[in-house]
Amino acid sequence: MKHAKGSQQIGFTLLELLIALAITTAVVGLVFAGFGVIGRTEERNQHVLDRAERMLVVGQWLTRKFDTLRLLSLQVNGSFVAFFSGNAAGAMWVAPLPERGDAGGLYVFRATPLRHDSGVVDLSMEVLPYAGALMALDWKQAERAVLLTDVRTLQWHYQDGLSGRWAQQWDSSTGRYPARIRVELADGQGDWPPMVFSLARAR
Repeated sequence: MKHAKGSQQIGFTLLELLIALAITTAVVGLVFAGFGVIGRTEERNQHVLDRAERMLVVGQWLTRKFDTLRLLSLQVNGSFVAFFSGNAAGAMWVAPLPERGDAGGLYVFRATPLRHDSGVVDLSMEVLPYAGALMALDWKQAERAVLLTDVRTLQWHYQDGLSGRWAQQWDSSTGRYPARIRVELADGQGDWPPMVFSLARAR
């Protein structure tokens, strides 16, 4: 697969997914709008609906990716470790994207904060084609899509399935995956409800 062609298709696939989710949540937003909120201005209503839609888009997108997470290995310094790593700022894992010509198949995802010169921080998703346990992770070649703009707080937590304890660092050298992932974030309007994702369907 030629790099230029593959790169274009990967980015377009990510964009398609985000747009599809945005359309789905827009329908939910219309349902909320139908009820109305007595005593609130139209502008305030729209802010509330827009924020609710953003929450749904981010939550649904991450749910789909973690539901289809693949339990694979990666060679690091001559040893094979779990192809998953996580810290307080984000996580890396392998999951499929829908089959779309040459761009279909497994990809390595990395959720990470993207800081702009203005000081604004976005939650971005970087993607590389999965090339097996011996692949080199060159993130300079990754495609990037912004999942959420203007993030004020971003904290990732990982639950050990054996002890039940939560931590903000997951050691891939154990060869195990976390049982659940919790993401805590805030935007300019305040804290979001914590998002918790189970890896029970990972395979």
